[in-house]
Amino acid sequence: MEEIDYLKKFEKTSIKPTLQRINLLLNYLGNPQKDLRCIHIAGTNGKGSTAEMISAMYQEAGYNTGTFVSPGVIDLNERIRINNEKITDKELSELVNQIKPFIKKVDDKLNYPSFFEIITSLAFMYFSNKKTDLVVLETGIGGRLDATNVVDSIISVITNVGLDHTDYLGNTIEEIAREKAGIIKRGQKVITASQNDKVLEIIKEKVRQNNSHLININNKYEWNKINFNYNYQTFNLRTPTRTLNNLEVSLLGRFQILNAVTALAVIEALNYKFYVSAKNIRKALKNIVWPGRLEVFNKKTPIILDGSHNLTGIKSLNKEISRFEYNNLIMIVSIFEDKDIKKMIGELDKKADLFVLTQNNAKRSAKPLLLKNNLPNNTKSIIKSDLNSSLNYSLNISNDDDMIIITGSLHNVTEIRNILLAMKD
Repeated sequence: MEEIDYLKKFEKTSIKPTLQRINLLLNYLGNPQKDLRCIHIAGTNGKGSTAEMISAMYQEAGYNTGTFVSPGVIDLNERIRINNEKITDKELSELVNQIKPFIKKVDDKLNYPSFFEIITSLAFMYFSNKKTDLVVLETGIGGRLDATNVVDSIISVITNVGLDHTDYLGNTIEEIAREKAGIIKRGQKVITASQNDKVLEIIKEKVRQNNSHLININNKYEWNKINFNYNYQTFNLRTPTRTLNNLEVSLLGRFQILNAVTALAVIEALNYKFYVSAKNIRKALKNIVWPGRLEVFNKKTPIILDGSHNLTGIKSLNKEISRFEYNNLIMIVSIFEDKDIKKMIGELDKKADLFVLTQNNAKRSAKPLLLKNNLPNNTKSIIKSDLNSSLNYSLNISNDDDMIIITGSLHNVTEIRNILLAMKD
């Protein structure tokens, strides 16, 4: 579509962190963000899954719920949804045509807005037009100067903080934590799952400055996992107000239980105004789908598609790998060149029996030889030109009791998930 092609031109726009451009653009548009009740979520890992769980529970309770996530795994439309229905091409085209002249006006004064600033503005327009009850809003990068941070949110969530996007956010945990904590607004409740003392101190400092109220789920909530298999995991939870036993979550990974508890803390904090029953909670968590997060494809040889794209995510993935039974682990890996390749590859090397090193079709994707140069000399590896050929090779050499994992980037998920869905067992 012409309008989508127009949008994609802005993907090449360099990121210049500031809220000036988006504030000016939204002002031209009549400030649609002021019509919204937003749950604002920042964090290094887990924010997307947490956003999906919150959205699913409110949808199940009957609220008209908007969801804005970044990046989309499947397509652009997936990033802007209401009640899990993606914005249509027609709706997106209409909004692009409305915003076009104002993008030019912003450029005349402040330079062109970035792709993310435009997409965020489109989302605000869409949610305002559709009169949503709630919007679950995930930051792109950081928080303080993130384009989403123009809303006056009703609650803020910081899932965790790790070293990622250091070229934009800072080189230390403390610097990055300050950026994430920048979403905290005056007088509101703030939910966090962070267990890092340095991060918590910075969040507490920001909370004190804004006279906000911090809810650290690690202090207020108690949970324990019960069961795990390829389809779901089960846990018990005791909150300050109720006990929920045998909660089933369709998303795998122990970290998803932490994300679920974080999401439930948001539900509890807002229950006085947006009530969600225990029945709604159970049904939403049991049926939720979030592509590419430890997603299992039960083929002849089990395949796991995981979008971990930084060291923290890779470490979490390694912990989960230990829960599966397999003979040999074949790991298909593609990583963006601006990531900490050496540490990520080094962590994956603790589990992999064979690396299939490749390159996804994004411009930021590192050359496979660069990945290989970061492996220990005795590590078994082979280079393939793309993800598709890597998958075919891995399936051809694997046995039924082996396991294949595709990881290193969310872009890998975007590129290969439909291929996996279309494959016959």
